[in-house]
Amino acid sequence: MKPAGTKRDAFSDRFAETMVARPLWYVLGLLGMTLTAVAMVIGNFQIEGDIAKALKGDSAAYVAFQQFEDRFGAPSQDEVYMVQTEDFGADGALASVEDLIVEFTLDSAVLGVMSLFSLPDPDGVAPSFLTRPDMAGLSAAEQLDAAYARIPMAQQVLSQDRSTLLISVIPDRTMSQSQRIEQFDAVLATADTQLTVTSIGLSALQRSIADGLIDDLLFLLPMIILICLVVSFAVFRSWRAALICTIPAVLGLIWTFGAVAMLGISFNAVLAVAPAVLVVLGIADSIHLFNAIVRRYEAEPMNRAIVSGLRETIPAIALATLTTIIAFASLRIVGSPTLADLALVGSMGLALALVAVLVTVPVGCHLLLKRADTVRRPAEFAPVSRLATALLRYRRRVAVLGILLLAGLFAIQSQSVAGFSLTNHVPFSSNIRSALASLEDKGLGSDQMYVVVDLTDQSPEFSEADRARMRDVSRALYGDPGALPDRLDTVPLDNAVARRVFGAERTAVALPVSAGLGNTWSDTLSQAAALRADLDAAGLGEVSTITGYSVMSSIEIPDLVRQLRISFYATVGVVTLLAAVMLRSVPLALMSLLPNLIPILGVEAALVIGGLPLTLTGAIGLTVAFGIAVDDTIHLLNRLRLARADLGHPTRAQVTEAVVHIVPPVMVSSLILFAGLGMTAFSTLPSAALFGQLVIGALALALLADLFLFPSLLAWNDKEEKDP
Repeated sequence: MKPAGTKRDAFSDRFAETMVARPLWYVLGLLGMTLTAVAMVIGNFQIEGDIAKALKGDSAAYVAFQQFEDRFGAPSQDEVYMVQTEDFGADGALASVEDLIVEFTLDSAVLGVMSLFSLPDPDGVAPSFLTRPDMAGLSAAEQLDAAYARIPMAQQVLSQDRSTLLISVIPDRTMSQSQRIEQFDAVLATADTQLTVTSIGLSALQRSIADGLIDDLLFLLPMIILICLVVSFAVFRSWRAALICTIPAVLGLIWTFGAVAMLGISFNAVLAVAPAVLVVLGIADSIHLFNAIVRRYEAEPMNRAIVSGLRETIPAIALATLTTIIAFASLRIVGSPTLADLALVGSMGLALALVAVLVTVPVGCHLLLKRADTVRRPAEFAPVSRLATALLRYRRRVAVLGILLLAGLFAIQSQSVAGFSLTNHVPFSSNIRSALASLEDKGLGSDQMYVVVDLTDQSPEFSEADRARMRDVSRALYGDPGALPDRLDTVPLDNAVARRVFGAERTAVALPVSAGLGNTWSDTLSQAAALRADLDAAGLGEVSTITGYSVMSSIEIPDLVRQLRISFYATVGVVTLLAAVMLRSVPLALMSLLPNLIPILGVEAALVIGGLPLTLTGAIGLTVAFGIAVDDTIHLLNRLRLARADLGHPTRAQVTEAVVHIVPPVMVSSLILFAGLGMTAFSTLPSAALFGQLVIGALALALLADLFLFPSLLAWNDKEEKDP
């Protein structure tokens, strides 16, 4: 960092003087940018609930899944309904389901319906088992029991106690989703009152996530802003101060949403972590600048106080913003399209927030603060300062303990494992959660894996070799050879139900295996591994593949988490290099690693001790948290710069002065961070709540490390006074 009086300070002076001389021009500029951003949001903002969009587009598992979807008509987009009654064997219950299926079939938004009624007759007597002539004389209960006993696939759509059925509706995807859902809801309204129909499956899950995102944007985000406003008012005991510190964050957020809409980026569950971070960091930076201006205003005119405040804080808040931008930008290393969007949105949002802070806080101070006593200085947090400076007497012992703590956390963190479950992103209030639990209780699954088996001669006509292969596959999967048509090309090409099984080219067959959306990634992969073992044992390993949304996600997302670890360490390296250049001291840059790594490793070690995996959201949170955790370190070093300290060997007296000066704004900004991010606990999305918890934990440890450990490291080489 350069001493005072440099070109950087001259720029700060000109910037501040221009702002003070023409504040209304800046106000009009801010208003114009904000109205433009609002117009963009109203016209172009989009919500996306598909978590798979976060995955890479060129990985083997992702490509295999996309090829499967293209060949077999995108089964993951089907609408799956759980239909329940006391007993479908009771009078009229089964007929009511059949009537509902007929209504769906006749709807213009439906290409086909897959259900118990479409299961083939294993003897080939009739097109489906329930239409066999010998079924006509049986009661509904006897028909269902016969289907459950004779057709293994019936056990994937019918519960053993006959209380739950699954039906899959193949939608016409040329229609808009909102129009399709409106028509489907109209069909459901015609269902018999004795039936309880619940929308489940991937499409419903994605809509539920999208609804949760909307709830957070409309309710949680305003609450975060409000709580930060309240904390600012409580600290400064002035509504003017609260507005001056909060408005920049709000403006930066609006500008960011406008840029997102302009760029056509869909807002999704991964990007949902960004708004809260942008708000709290914008307010924290505002507090640092505002606090510096107010302190100067006690002895100087407002125009000079603004100049001095900007001169003191611009280097620190700009560098602090840059480190967090680096943390967001590192997410591009992974190669995920959605993480690339998050990297862009986070970096762009932080830059816009910084612009809003540098322009709005000085203008606000000039327009709203008329006297030096308009705003009270925040509490000095004297007990914190006394403890932090007292520990400097034992600086070498404290430093050694910090080094040992870092080593221990590294050892524990090395045992961390990646994990994933789709339910991490399902809103707490969604009825899908209870529906999934009900399905599991009934022995059914809301999702499906698919075993794709190539035909022997790649011809639509079933040869005897094809029949033998399919009997082996069916036996391996279901314990029964099943029914097979003579030719695959006898089924019309536009039959959507047939395409789900035979594909567009009729050169392969996709057989579904029940799975659960609520399964963890390890459960899903274990089930897939068991299927693979059965297929290998039957000699079918080389002609079959296992895919599906859950399989693909369970392979790719933990791999994304592992790659995010690489981006985290890349962030550490870049930030350390940047610190070395800015401080012109490699030893100081390396010292700064200690208080900044301990928080991240500490939170991850807590996950290991608690037996919890590191999820995609957690990995993103810890990477971003590192970029934020560096901020307090930067502000402390900035105070040393202003004290003209020799940054290569700061003395205990210089460190003490810096600590005493930095404690109030750091404590206040930390309160804002804790309060704002703490509101994420009320998010409807579990992933957003987890993100907030992890970042708060990391920032709390960072605060302790920066105030009670880092000063001891800085004063380590002070030869004027030794440890007692």
